Amino acid sequence: MLNNWMINICVDARMIHNSGIGVYIRHYLNYLLSKEAFVVTLLGRRKELTEAFGQFSNWKYVEADFPIYSIQEQIKLPLLIPSCDIFWSPHYNIPMLPIRANKRLVTVPDVFHIAHLETLTTAQKLYASTVTRAAVRLSDRIITISDFSAREITRLTGVLANKVVTIPLGLDRNLFKRVDDGLVRDRVRRKYQLPKQYILFVGNVKPNKNLQQLVEGFARLLTKLPDYYLLIVGKKDGFITGDKRLIDRIDTDPALAKKVSFSGYVDLVDLPVLYSMADVFAFPSIYEGFGFPPLEAMACGCPVVASNRSSIPEVCGTAAYYIDPVDAEDMEKGLWNVLTDETLRQRLIASGQAHVNQFDWGQSQQRFAAEIEKLG
Repeated sequence: MLNNWMINICVDARMIHNSGIGVYIRHYLNYLLSKEAFVVTLLGRRKELTEAFGQFSNWKYVEADFPIYSIQEQIKLPLLIPSCDIFWSPHYNIPMLPIRANKRLVTVPDVFHIAHLETLTTAQKLYASTVTRAAVRLSDRIITISDFSAREITRLTGVLANKVVTIPLGLDRNLFKRVDDGLVRDRVRRKYQLPKQYILFVGNVKPNKNLQQLVEGFARLLTKLPDYYLLIVGKKDGFITGDKRLIDRIDTDPALAKKVSFSGYVDLVDLPVLYSMADVFAFPSIYEGFGFPPLEAMACGCPVVASNRSSIPEVCGTAAYYIDPVDAEDMEKGLWNVLTDETLRQRLIASGQAHVNQFDWGQSQQRFAAEIEKLG
């Protein structure tokens, strides 16, 4: 501990149940709340906060039940944030008006929304560009999750590099580990009606996920390995809304329509089983600030074929087989090699399980707390 006094920190915790940012918030708050040096005020819904942090005593809440990315948050947040040493916003949607905090801390995981403005509507472009630039300008420290993202933040916003700190994320090794129990596997296979042999994709519906090229590469692969399926973890209706071209491509090709399967909602406890039973995990993203799924796959003993773009080589190191994500032929080649070369498969599995040991939540939490101490 750098200081001997208490640090009073206020946190916007409204996104505590979001799939990515929510995990990030909970891990860091669990650590801060376990330390007597921090007194924390949480902005959010009382019921959600009590369920998550009811075992701790050094926090209080301020009810904040209004949407993110809204006019309401810009009006109400400055009024709700109490006098404090530090206000931490775990996403770039910071309050742009003055607040009663001595210092501001913001987490910007990535800047895809301004790196690829072509994916946004005119209104979204204006919001993303304005608020992100305000976030880095108004904040005293910017936390990001990879060196790639740190470089992108400085490149696209002009902020000084010494204002940006990279703190890699951790991986929940209690959850993500290989499952070989035959009864558990059979239960999960029946529950989701899984095919015997499948290539797995896990991710949300965004243009950067590059599923169109994965499907094209898979279509080419089917001519050589017709017994495989492509399992996409997610709801098909969500993909229809998010990427109708992808669904049209699948539905208009009878061979693909039979071989591309959507899991629907997957319980978190079942996800390691899906990774463990997959023949290969495909991660074709063209832009990622970090990327949890390939690490989750590695921890479960599944070989990974991954994009050679953005932060992915930084995160996956030498434990993945890399492909050019915009080249369907290279996608097919990568999947073919990992599915058919047993020596390569075993090397990737072994190196993947060793590689994930680098991603420890304890180390990440300590580094985050140290940055707060420096600010406080």
